[in-house]
Parts: sequence; structure tokens; C-alpha cells
Amino acid sequence: MEKRKAKRGWTALLIVSIVFTVIGIIYILVGSFVGAQSIEGDPVIFKGVFCGLGIIFLIVGVICLSLEISKRIRCNRLINSGQYIMAEISEITMNYAVRVNYRHPYVIICRYQDMYGNIHTFRSRNLQFDPAPLLKDRMVKVYTEGENFKHYYVDIDGVLPEVIRH
Repeated sequence: MEKRKAKRGWTALLIVSIVFTVIGIIYILVGSFVGAQSIEGDPVIFKGVFCGLGIIFLIVGVICLSLEISKRIRCNRLINSGQYIMAEISEITMNYAVRVNYRHPYVIICRYQDMYGNIHTFRSRNLQFDPAPLLKDRMVKVYTEGENFKHYYVDIDGVLPEVIRH
């Protein structure tokens, strides 16, 4: 059986973690090697400030990176476990919390009613195009951890054709 991967793309958390990690490494290198030879006065203060800031940036970057990697691993594990429910697409809306190139991405919201009558809503990943005219079906697979709906992945690739951007 071929292992599938979740499509998550470049998230804001991934970008922030990469930027903070790179800045932290640069500050540590500057504080360790470059600053000691080129500063007049007390190089210990210069090293302390640059290396201290570098360590803070590096720690924040690594923590954010580990959060993003764990989300990606969890989504891949959910897809490859094969446990899913069929949820009905209830609406397609714009995610006004995010803006890329002055445009808000679209999100598919779907709902599922369990055997107890509870209605659960799930949100898909951000899409840079309006998926409404491209939908093949009104039902979508939502991969879950059994009855625990806290962690899920909405597999919108099953109801959308493959979109190739040039």
C-alpha cells in the first residue's frame, strides 16, 4: 500500500520558524566569531548580547518548527491509518484571518452528525482558489483518531480535481 502525504504547503508557522531559526544561527555566529575581533572596548558584552539574542531566536524557531513538524506527522499518520468519516460540505467561505497578496484564501467547512446526534464541524486547509465550481461531490472524507475528533484532516483532494498552478 502506497503511503499518502497530507498537503499542508507553506504555513505561517513554518515560515516564522525558519526565519527565527536562521536569524538565531546568524546572531550566534556573529556574536561568537565576528564580533570579538572587530569591536572596541569590552567584547564580552557584545558576545553576550548577540549570543543571548541568537539563543532566544533559535529556541523560538526550533519550538515553532517542532510544532509544525508534529502537525505534519500527525496529518500523515491520520491519512495512513485509514480511519475516516464521511462529512457533508456545508459551506465554502473565505478565511479572513489570513491574507496573501491582498486576497483571502478559501476554506471548506464540513459537518458530521454522530450516532448521538451531535454535530461536528471541520475546516479544510486554505485554498488559493474558489473550489465551489470544481467540487465533484458534496461528501468529503475526514480522517480522525477513531472517536476523538480533536485531531483531524479534511481530505479535500478527493472531491477536487488536481489543480496545477503555472
